[in-house]
Amino acid sequence: MKKQLQIDKWSNCKRLLIAFLLTLFIGQAQAQDLQIKGKVTGSDGAGIPGASVFVKGTTKAASTDPNGNYTISAASNATLVIRYIGYTTKEVPVAGKTTINVTLGSDVKTLDQVVVIGYGTVKRKDLTGSVSSVSAEQIEKVPVTTLDQALQGRSAGVQITSNDGSPGAGIQVQIRGVGTFGNNDPLYVVDGYPITGGLNTINPNDVATIDILKDASATAIYGNRASNGVVIITTKRGKIGQVQVSLDATGSVQSQPKKYNVLNAQQFATLAAERAAPDGFAARPEWSNPASLQNVNWQDVMYQTGSRQNYNVAIRGGSEKLLSALSIGYLDQTGIVKEASFKRINASLNSDYTPFKWLKGSANLKYSRGNNKVPFGTGGQN
Repeated sequence: MKKQLQIDKWSNCKRLLIAFLLTLFIGQAQAQDLQIKGKVTGSDGAGIPGASVFVKGTTKAASTDPNGNYTISAASNATLVIRYIGYTTKEVPVAGKTTINVTLGSDVKTLDQVVVIGYGTVKRKDLTGSVSSVSAEQIEKVPVTTLDQALQGRSAGVQITSNDGSPGAGIQVQIRGVGTFGNNDPLYVVDGYPITGGLNTINPNDVATIDILKDASATAIYGNRASNGVVIITTKRGKIGQVQVSLDATGSVQSQPKKYNVLNAQQFATLAAERAAPDGFAARPEWSNPASLQNVNWQDVMYQTGSRQNYNVAIRGGSEKLLSALSIGYLDQTGIVKEASFKRINASLNSDYTPFKWLKGSANLKYSRGNNKVPFGTGGQN
């Protein structure tokens, strides 16, 4: 009887062992890797090239091709992790599927964390002391004649002084103070192209953003030309969607300065004749006949009421492949000093062509002509 019990126990153990081995074999068969294919796209439906696809908990990984397609092997019960800079990370269970398409949403916080400067990157929180920005909304709040006037009082650490109040006169911009006995002007870069001279030839209505680089990292790109800082100007470009047409017309009047009460010719001649003898001066012949003198008030001769007219027309828009922005501006300003005036004509054409997702071409064409007439002061230029 005892021997029979031992045989039964041994039989039960064999059965349990066989059942365990069968379960392990079946589990391994179920856990065999599947060949998974799919596409990673953004919220706009376009494929995201270079996105990383991981199998969670393993070292298996793959990257998407230029069209956003990927291929990876994973177990049927595994989980895929999809990541890409600027987008939210997403986890998708395989659940036995062999085709998995994933759409990633934009991560605004990630985009704000890193800013590219020169040939490296830096966190935005470490960058606030060296870079300041002025948006188009800030520029449009106050009508200005030249773009450098729009920077006044809007950028900490940037000194902007006007040496001449005539229409269209240049303004001195100092980012790091006086660093040399020569030229202390910063380097101006418009849409990636350095320009010479001031900003009085640029239409403020065409400007999208102004970024001022104050620290020495700006020299990493522009060399010693950026020793006095860099003012980077980006003009407005077309956006995907319906064509936008805008018309902007402004006008203003500048009042002449307060006039001083002065003596006319008769009053001055009478006073001079009265004071000549006591002061030991000989009276002039014309002082004895003040009525013959001609009155000229030089305040009326020199000053007038100034005016300013500014007209801008812009057409912007396009499709995913072709974006264009065309703008034309005209400015006519007369100063409070007679014969002082400033006229400017601007034309700008920006085009962006994207035939493929991985290829983009841009073209910028700008024309500007100014006529600055200053009879008194620092002189005029055409």
